[in-house]
Amino acid sequence: MKYVIITVDTEGDNLWAWKDGERITTENVKYIPRFQEICETYGYYPTYLTNYEMMMDDRWVSYGREKQKQGLCEIGMHLHAWNTPPIIPLENRFGGNSYITEYSKEVIEKKVKTMAEGLAKRFECDVVSNRSGRWAINDHYLQIIRDYGIKVDCSVTPGLDLSKIPGCSKNCGNDYSKYKQESFEIIDGLLEVPMTTMVTRFPASGTAQQRLKTLIKGESLWLRPIIDNKKLKYLSQKQLQNCDFVEFMIHSSELMPGGSPYFPNSESVEQLYKRIESLFRFYSGMGMKGVTLTNYLKLKEK
Repeated sequence: MKYVIITVDTEGDNLWAWKDGERITTENVKYIPRFQEICETYGYYPTYLTNYEMMMDDRWVSYGREKQKQGLCEIGMHLHAWNTPPIIPLENRFGGNSYITEYSKEVIEKKVKTMAEGLAKRFECDVVSNRSGRWAINDHYLQIIRDYGIKVDCSVTPGLDLSKIPGCSKNCGNDYSKYKQESFEIIDGLLEVPMTTMVTRFPASGTAQQRLKTLIKGESLWLRPIIDNKKLKYLSQKQLQNCDFVEFMIHSSELMPGGSPYFPNSESVEQLYKRIESLFRFYSGMGMKGVTLTNYLKLKEK
């Protein structure tokens, strides 16, 4: 059996454009039900990896809590270090938002406590899945989230080197270029179910110069519906050659017109949904089964 894991980074509106000190809005909450309904139509069950501002939005909590109780989704943790209390300012020498790995073990523990305990209380459920903000992990972070009940993580992006993406006090993203696509125990008691990503030289697209560059250096592909259907299906097929799952990812804000740089208006969002449905039909035609991150963990424990 092959499995479809749907993950949603459930976070504020257009954080790509957010600047320090600005208020973060969460109007994309109103656009999540449409996505949820499409997932249900195909028998897929999203894992909503929820960050701090969405955890504090009563609309999302009410809707997500009910769907979770019905067994139609999972609520997981998504920790953005820069706006999760306690707020600890860092000298911003590199111009990026801070990674959780820029903080001391003591501060990491306090931020994880805010999220893990807050999500469990607000959504009235056990929270056992996690994706770190900015895909950033280290040993301290992994040990702390495990100690707070997290059993499955999905922060690794196989094949990709994210180490040059600026942080706040330094460049400290992770280099995942040597990681493989399959799931593995990243530390004792914590299963890693990596995002479906890889570097490929085919299919090349764009201008002649862009195609040549892709053929020489390769192109980083993510199983995110910001790329076309041909690439989504190609990436899925390559992934399934090596392991028994694909892990799809979207930001909740991408479901809202103007909520991201990728889908600036209603027309672009409609195109997004056509792409999503085409991909889901593709998976359905292959007989793939939808599971949450925790359900996938349970399958591995059998």
